Amino acid sequence: EGKPPAPQKSKSEKGLIVEGLSNCLVKFSKCCTPVPGDAIVGFITRGYGVSVHRKDCPNADPDRRTAADQGRWIKVSWSDDIRDSYTTGLEVVCKDRTGLLVDISTAMSTCKVNVNSLNVHTTSDGFAIFHLTISVADSKQLEQVMRKIHQISNVMKVNRPAG
Repeated sequence: EGKPPAPQKSKSEKGLIVEGLSNCLVKFSKCCTPVPGDAIVGFITRGYGVSVHRKDCPNADPDRRTAADQGRWIKVSWSDDIRDSYTTGLEVVCKDRTGLLVDISTAMSTCKVNVNSLNVHTTSDGFAIFHLTISVADSKQLEQVMRKIHQISNVMKVNRPAG
C-alpha cells in the first residue's frame, strides 16, 4: 500500500516536458506561438495530441475553461534540449514614413533573426501595421528583437498576438 506513483516527466521531440504522458504528439498553438522561456500550459486535444499555449493566451484563460475540459489542461514545461529556433508572431504598429520597412528589416538582421513572413498594410489615417512571423531561439532573443524594433522612429507598439 505505498504512495501512488509520481507523474512521469516525459520529453517530447520539440523541447518540451509533458507531465504524465509519454510519446505524445505535441504542437504549438497558432493563436499564441509560444517560445522557450514563455510560461506555458498544455491542452489534451481530441485526436491531435497536446496543444501548447502561452499562459497569457486568451484561449488558455482559466476563467474561460469549461467544466468538461478541466481535466484536459496539463502541466508542460521547457526541457534543456530545445531546438535551434521556434516560430512566433509579432505585430508592429507605426506612424507610416518612408524607410520604415528597411529599418525594421535592419533590426531583424542585427538581432540575427530569420523572417518567415512579413505583411504590412497602411491605414487611411497614416499608420502602418506590420505582421511578422519570425524564428527565434527563445524569449530572451524575442525580447531583444521587440526592444530593437520599439526603438525605431515612429514605432508606437510592438506586441505578440494571442487568441
